[in-house]
Amino acid sequence: MGIHRRRILAGAVLALLGLFAVAEVHALPGRTQSAPNSVNLTIKGVAYIDARVFLARYGLKSAAWVKTGEQMRLQGPNAKIEIETDKRDAEFNGRRVLLGDPVVFYGSSLYISRIDAEKLFAPLLNPDGAYAPPVPAVRVIVIDPGHGGQDTGTQNKALKLNEKTFTLDVGLRLRALLQKEGYKVVMTRTDDRFIPLPERAEIANKAGADLFISIHFNSVENSPSVLGTETYAMTPQYQRSTSTPPSEKDPGARVAYPGNRNDPWNAVLGYCIQNRLLGKLGTEDRGFKRARFAVLRLVNAPAVLVESGYLSNTAEARKICTVAYRDDIAESIAAGIKDYSAATAPNKSK
Repeated sequence: MGIHRRRILAGAVLALLGLFAVAEVHALPGRTQSAPNSVNLTIKGVAYIDARVFLARYGLKSAAWVKTGEQMRLQGPNAKIEIETDKRDAEFNGRRVLLGDPVVFYGSSLYISRIDAEKLFAPLLNPDGAYAPPVPAVRVIVIDPGHGGQDTGTQNKALKLNEKTFTLDVGLRLRALLQKEGYKVVMTRTDDRFIPLPERAEIANKAGADLFISIHFNSVENSPSVLGTETYAMTPQYQRSTSTPPSEKDPGARVAYPGNRNDPWNAVLGYCIQNRLLGKLGTEDRGFKRARFAVLRLVNAPAVLVESGYLSNTAEARKICTVAYRDDIAESIAAGIKDYSAATAPNKSK
């Protein structure tokens, strides 16, 4: 599925956090809350906004309960979103996206956190909107094949497979595709060598990267049936990463890292690439997620880390072993970059 020149199509928001006693809900500073249908709430220190009100600004004016009080579908000409009480899972045009904070049911509506509204949904729905800093035009792309040298990455020992081998292979294939499109491409490594994580980000920053793409393959111990594709972008400031449960604090949440300067574009790039990977590979959708990985924290450009598949799953690992499948991965990432460039192109007609 491609991207409309004016809007990104994305998947529904399934969200978290349930019915709260009134004593637990407080109006935002400067707001008066006299009724349960107030647009803004703060709940346990998190600012929330009525999803119907916020998303209507972006054309999603049709809101209907899939399940009253629990699951809501919001729809417009270019996008459909689904969110669900007490969930961080969501769908945006049928693709799974992960929220930083759970969705809340209050009064007669569902509420999403203001950070999710402004740092996820607003950029996806209006990628060429006015953000600070302005979106960088894509000229220089840095490709980061994960691991290398003594760092093998994940492994499938039964099949004698190392992640580092496939990340480099896909990276080189992607380089060739992007160079044909006229981009300047810089690799963090072109052979089997170890590059420390901070140095990978430094390579990108010194190259003046407009995009940074880190390529990886996944593995999970003791769960060989798990498979699929997921894409990560930098976690926005004050939010917990996808792997951090709502009950726990994220130690890096209060820090504004270099990677946070491009929060809107991180979201757009991550969704575009995940969308293309799923469309071409036909693999399980493990979601567009958030993490404070070192390469995402430290790089100055919009950046993503792609987990292209699970080497621990025998069937998926055998696919990854084929040249055709690795070509598909590289082609999907290249197509996602093209979608991102089209969606964020400045001065395009509305």
